[in-house]
Amino acid sequence: MALSTRTIQDSINWAKRFNFNRNPVIGNSLEPALSSAQVVMQAILSPPMEWWWNTQELVFTCNPVPNSATSTVVAIVSGVLTVTAANTFAKGNIILPGLLTGGSAALNGQVITVATASSTQFTASVSLPDSTDTVGVFTNVTTQDYTIPAPSFSHIEHASILDIDATGAPIKWFQLTINDNLALESSQNRPEFLSPYIEDGAGNITFRVFSAPDKPYPVSVHVQLAAPRVTSVNQTWAPLPDFLQYIYDWGFLALLWQFADDPRAVYANNQFKAGLLGRQEGLTEEQKNIFLNNWQALQEGYLMKMQQGIAARGQ
Repeated sequence: MALSTRTIQDSINWAKRFNFNRNPVIGNSLEPALSSAQVVMQAILSPPMEWWWNTQELVFTCNPVPNSATSTVVAIVSGVLTVTAANTFAKGNIILPGLLTGGSAALNGQVITVATASSTQFTASVSLPDSTDTVGVFTNVTTQDYTIPAPSFSHIEHASILDIDATGAPIKWFQLTINDNLALESSQNRPEFLSPYIEDGAGNITFRVFSAPDKPYPVSVHVQLAAPRVTSVNQTWAPLPDFLQYIYDWGFLALLWQFADDPRAVYANNQFKAGLLGRQEGLTEEQKNIFLNNWQALQEGYLMKMQQGIAARGQ
């Protein structure tokens, strides 16, 4: 990670020299300084921006063993299933209603996920009609889904998959196409697509590949990290490096001037956008326009919220 030593307070002290020494830290809320720093940091670290000093490599190996189903007879009473054999079900198991018989035909094809489980009983994530059914259960670890700890995940930068021959000797790396929504697939081949599929709220990301792999391919995923939460004027601008000071200071000052209805906000805002887009390499014109539109929307939403807060406090 690049060196980050400058604090939010350093930027406040710099901005005060342009504001007749007015302090942008008001009361215990430390506003508008904290929100301004947060908005600038998020703008720099959000898509389509990608930075070599803000990346992490996540790796996994594909599982070529197809899913296997098990069947058991269960009695369903008031949504709780009692199984005839212990340890048949586990939390996270997926039940496909197409394999159910009897009263569960009313589920109309809805997929059921095991919510809680004991050795002989579990409660499903949806209510079930009373019946005695034969149930097919698929494990929640599929050939397409891979869960990795990534608490600071923001977005995928790029991903690669290593092709291997029958003996496992490496042949060639192929780039995976990033897709935001991939379906389940039965046929097996070398995967060509990758998507972030599920985030569990505990810092774990499940990635899905497509097609289902036919070999144990190694996969390397480079991701960009999300902006940290700004909670104190004494914390640094990390992960933003010190050599980007000329960019984030102008963005910070632009928001402070906009908050104060200072016409100089336009100048500071142009300095911020020019510096940021000049530093970022490889962006297409479409990506640049996406950033400019998003930044404009962020500014307008930020200013509206700050004005509403002041009005609510009667200031």
